[in-house]
Amino acid sequence: MKQRYERILFHAKQLLPCLACIFLLLLIIKQLALDAWLAAIYRAFLPILSGVLLAFFLQPIIDRVQQRFSLKVSVMLVYIGLLAILGAFLAVLLPLLYQQALELAQLIPRWLQQLEGFLKQHHIAYDNLNTLKQNYMQEGYIIAIDSAKSVIDTLTDYGIAYIIAFFISIDMDFWKRTAKKIVPNVTRVATFYHTLSNIIYQYLAGTMLDLLFIIVSVGIVLSLYRFPNALLYAMILALLNLFPYVGATLGLILIAAVAALHYDHYPWMMFFIVWSIQQIESNIIQPLIFNRTMNVRPLLTFVFIFISDAFFGVIGVILSPIFAAVAQIVFRSYLHSKTSDKVGEWEDIWRDFDEVMAEETIP
Repeated sequence: MKQRYERILFHAKQLLPCLACIFLLLLIIKQLALDAWLAAIYRAFLPILSGVLLAFFLQPIIDRVQQRFSLKVSVMLVYIGLLAILGAFLAVLLPLLYQQALELAQLIPRWLQQLEGFLKQHHIAYDNLNTLKQNYMQEGYIIAIDSAKSVIDTLTDYGIAYIIAFFISIDMDFWKRTAKKIVPNVTRVATFYHTLSNIIYQYLAGTMLDLLFIIVSVGIVLSLYRFPNALLYAMILALLNLFPYVGATLGLILIAAVAALHYDHYPWMMFFIVWSIQQIESNIIQPLIFNRTMNVRPLLTFVFIFISDAFFGVIGVILSPIFAAVAQIVFRSYLHSKTSDKVGEWEDIWRDFDEVMAEETIP
């Protein structure tokens, strides 16, 4: 216990100077009123940053495809295939979202009317409620226009990022040759890269299978019970399941709330089946796909929610559990490459963190 405490204290002391420098830099930027200028530069460079990140995520997949095809053909297949998948996903999702928006627009006036009746019954003043109703009618179209403009701007940024990622991937041989010339200890770096590529590929493929299992199984169950927009809520539940501990609970609460509003008699059996599917996914399907449970640190996921939101907005929040998992994969791949010249596999990386840290010697 004492040795573990000393390791934690040692690494904390190493982090303190870095944190102090970051805090001092932020304070200077604030005092010189450079924050708005830096924010404008960040917005200009965001598509480039997104493109680099996208190329990083897709490169392990390209490496696998390149085992059968040339680099250019592999890049074309991966990027065109991803566009096809996104197109099919949007073709399914957008009509569902549109239908849900129409239903919500019809329900809001009824909910306001029920709330007004409740306030009248209990003799509670509701002047602010009338103001809310007027704002809902008068400003609803303004919100819709602003939302459409924001969506167009976001799609433009991600479109540029996609093109940048494509050109980075198509020139990957050039970047690898450059790295060999300027990076010291290339062998160690190569071990780290190939280990990272192996693990990220398995993680992304496994995550997609895991999400597909939730979407299909829950979607079928909700459809059998005539749940409104069953496929949409199955997708939402699958995405929420990415968040450790709280995600699955929030998904169940959402399903329960919508069911309570939609059905005259609450479908307890449907709720139980959905809960059972979640248990099967977390205790059987996920370990079967990944050979062991991921165990991404909840604190890391929580931190990446804010980081991803700051960099990529709503899309970043949705993908933050994946970013957190990849960050943990990067760190553990780095630890592996420091202690072994062999390219790591999944079982080599996902050992207990304390075991890995025990191998590290404190000077």
